[in-house]
Amino acid sequence: MKFEELLNSSLEEVKKKNEEELKKALVEATSIVDEKYSSVFLEYSQKITEYIRKNEERLRGERAKLDVDNKRIISKEKDYWISEVYRKVSEQIPSIISNPEYKKGLELIISREARNGCVIYCSRGDMPTVKSIISSKKINAKIEEDNSIKAGLKIFYPDQSLMRDFTLETILNQIFDDLRDDIAQILFGE
Repeated sequence: MKFEELLNSSLEEVKKKNEEELKKALVEATSIVDEKYSSVFLEYSQKITEYIRKNEERLRGERAKLDVDNKRIISKEKDYWISEVYRKVSEQIPSIISNPEYKKGLELIISREARNGCVIYCSRGDMPTVKSIISSKKINAKIEEDNSIKAGLKIFYPDQSLMRDFTLETILNQIFDDLRDDIAQILFGE
């Protein structure tokens, strides 16, 4: 063998070894890069997942808070409109006095509840009607004007220190509390 052939053969062998080592190094480097990539990908995937979870929790909390706030605002607004209905009905009390049924109601209350020695409080507008009913029923009762009463009357029994309230305001309050749900149904469809 000649020197050149020997040199070429040696170079070929070295070249093959170098190629094999480079291939092994490339496989090892690729493996290391893949491992690091997987590690970094997993780490950041977990961080992103945690970030998303925390933000979802925060958003759920904010949504719940907004739902509570909205319910409170809606409830307050409903209460306002129900109060407006009450106010409008309350404003109608003086117009009820001219209704013949109102006089019959006063007569029924006085017949059933008034007795000798009692004190009947009523509005200035009801004074003549109450006096007329008292005299027709032959009841010995004192009649006094009460400017706080819009319509109806109060009867005081001095012997029992008892006051019975038959004012339309009191009756309206009692009825209104009972009808509050019905009013809400009419106004809001609930």
